[in-house]
Amino acid sequence: MMNVQIQALGNLLQYYYSDLVYIRDFHRYKNGKLEADYYLSLSTGTFKSFINEYRVARNIEKAKTDSLLQLTIKWVSTKNSNNVDDYASLLKEKGITHGKVMTSLASKILFLNDPWTILPIDNLAKQAVGLKTNIYSHYIPKVEEFKLKNKAEIDGCLDSVSQHLKTIEVDFKDEIENIEMIRYNRFVDKLLWTIGRNY
Repeated sequence: MMNVQIQALGNLLQYYYSDLVYIRDFHRYKNGKLEADYYLSLSTGTFKSFINEYRVARNIEKAKTDSLLQLTIKWVSTKNSNNVDDYASLLKEKGITHGKVMTSLASKILFLNDPWTILPIDNLAKQAVGLKTNIYSHYIPKVEEFKLKNKAEIDGCLDSVSQHLKTIEVDFKDEIENIEMIRYNRFVDKLLWTIGRNY
């Protein structure tokens, strides 16, 4: 395997468990199984921990994390829930993101709700697929093209560590459906990030 693929696999194995914890706990909160006070604390798997780890906290106005979470829960209950561009515009309009459209932040937050469809976008991932704009609706077709072009390599990489990934997934099988799709998307995300970093 190429060095880039090995690096991406290492990244996946390192962060896959915590990614699944963040996804699971967002859905627990959305479904009323976690209290807001806890979910806004800095405990493992919380919203606050997620925005810190995913490096988007600096893009949020101080003391607006609670507002961001409540706005997100309302947004994901609509028919437009996967529209990252519109959600990013809403966050700007509501004064959450320093008066700027933060597409990267929006994609990372909405990824928690739908990791089967939404892959977070950042500058490195954009560079990997040759995207010049910050428009998310332009990003996904390029990602799909990348997946199709590199399917054999992606499948081979995931097969090489499938036993480890399945071990990680054991704790989540009862709460996260179609976890295989999340596994695939998380690796594609790590692969794009690694490619972008190595440009």
